[in-house]
Amino acid sequence: MNQERNDNETNGDYTTGDAFDDRYVSVNDYTGEGYDLVNGEKMDVIANEKFAEIEEAMKAFFLEEYKTEVIVHNVVGNVDGATVFVESVGEPHFHTYAMIGIDRQEDEIIPDSIWTQSSQVEQGIFSGLLAMIMDEEFTVLDDFVEGIADKHPIVGWRQEAINNVGSTGYTTPYYFIQPMALRDEMTEINRLYFKNPSISADELKNQFDKDAYNANYFTISIQVYMDEEDSQPTETLLDKIVQEFKALEGVPRGNYSISLHDNYVNKLSAEGFQDNSLEERDLIRE
Repeated sequence: MNQERNDNETNGDYTTGDAFDDRYVSVNDYTGEGYDLVNGEKMDVIANEKFAEIEEAMKAFFLEEYKTEVIVHNVVGNVDGATVFVESVGEPHFHTYAMIGIDRQEDEIIPDSIWTQSSQVEQGIFSGLLAMIMDEEFTVLDDFVEGIADKHPIVGWRQEAINNVGSTGYTTPYYFIQPMALRDEMTEINRLYFKNPSISADELKNQFDKDAYNANYFTISIQVYMDEEDSQPTETLLDKIVQEFKALEGVPRGNYSISLHDNYVNKLSAEGFQDNSLEERDLIRE
């Protein structure tokens, strides 16, 4: 899917003039509308016409394969069918996606042709379980990002955008987490969840030592945007945010990055990174 996003950046006729400008929308207004996958135009029409069928098939798939009830938010045509963006109901809370096949000759959904990318959903589930296990630590992180948004001229994503094109597991308007490198821990904690999808946070906490995992392998990406359309990210502002973060105590142990973008999102790829984006990486918190 990332390859398809990258192809949209280089292979489409989006590089000059008005077409270039039309790619971008203010993050203040962005809801995920306009997201596009390569060679998905025809499938996109069919997928939207068949949304109810896709929704039913996806809900059944996630319940059977991952013991998880989901809300289907959005479908986007791809070369072979449709990419479907879903949000889990309750805890563990996460956003992810799956693909469903479409018979292009008959314009029909193929309900028994649903697939996911390797470990994509598993990572999403694990990220949501970690948020349950480290609820106090994530509350500290939430308070921090909401505080810097109040203090500085920055904003995050709208919830509608996260729902419609978000696929990064446990995701908030200001950050998402990627724990897939914690492979052994993911296998064990997910096993407990699949065995008992109603497992409580306290039971999970008893099975996971939050002081023992390798913090370098737990990536937490903080993404913020300038709050006005004509504002540019500056090193001075990024440094202020980084210094405030370094002074923070009680956040989840992990390898953090902080990215500061201008006010625009590429609506085709749901990407905020541009040439003027600024980033501080490898902020390790042990």
